[in-house]
Amino acid sequence: MSSRDREKEALEERVAEHEKKTEALSSGGAATSRRQLLGVGGLLGAGSILGLSGMAADSAAAQTEASYDEVIHLDYNDYDSWDDIYRMSNGNPDNLTLVPSPRASGESALQLRAREGGHWGLSTHYDFDGLHEINGRVHFALDSGWEMNRGDSCRLWNCAIARGDSNAGGDGPPDGSDEAGWSNRMYVSSKGIEDSGPYKLESYTYHMDQKKRWGDEIHTEMQLIEPGRWYEFEYYVRVNTIENGEALSDGVVRYWLDGEQVHEWTGLRFRNDPDNLIDTTGPVMHYGGYETAPKNLYAYYDEHSMALNGTFDAAE
Repeated sequence: MSSRDREKEALEERVAEHEKKTEALSSGGAATSRRQLLGVGGLLGAGSILGLSGMAADSAAAQTEASYDEVIHLDYNDYDSWDDIYRMSNGNPDNLTLVPSPRASGESALQLRAREGGHWGLSTHYDFDGLHEINGRVHFALDSGWEMNRGDSCRLWNCAIARGDSNAGGDGPPDGSDEAGWSNRMYVSSKGIEDSGPYKLESYTYHMDQKKRWGDEIHTEMQLIEPGRWYEFEYYVRVNTIENGEALSDGVVRYWLDGEQVHEWTGLRFRNDPDNLIDTTGPVMHYGGYETAPKNLYAYYDEHSMALNGTFDAAE
């Protein structure tokens, strides 16, 4: 059995165990279903949660297909532990916990920590059986005491990951195969910024046409993230199409911050293998490449929603 097959088998076992745990909670009245469907008008926006104004009405407008498979809302209030929601791949599970404060809404939020002198907080994953596109929203905040050394970066969200050997870690451009995978992740960066911020929002992508060993890093329209403030982050990732076994340059990555589009990259090639699809999304914290966290750092997450194989606009 190949390493890819072993990973897939282990993943299926973990997902099955999560489903059993959730069914047990739900039957006992302690929690609702792991996947909560939202009806029309049920999506939470930054205006209602954070008291912000100026939300764009077409936050992920006009994609190629006006359709979607499912919309999932993860209400952290309904869970006793983060591992009822996500699985982990790297890091220390003690670095992630549900806390009553600070929060964007409701009664609890996720707190993720990176320890002083280290890299990993934790990398988590909400798993899928292969998506062509995902539109996600989450509220996040950096702790009010967040500080970074100048020139450093910190990974905060796994927007779309295709599992494989070349989706991270500086192994060079992915070759488009299912074994290689690919990824897009959201970071904050202190490149050219004072240590105490505010910080740049970044998009970091491993794709077939990257020119160097590491993924491509793009600062998003100079949007600055202030510690101690909640933001609504929205992301849309769509894989490229394949024609006669060749990867076409029509993959897409888009970001919004508090309803304003701040990043768009089109013409991407992620894959030449039909099975090389979006496998996971979820919160993450990893500080630096070679650099380490200058102090204990905390990020907070709340109200994670996802439109699968479509957009929130299509659902609404």
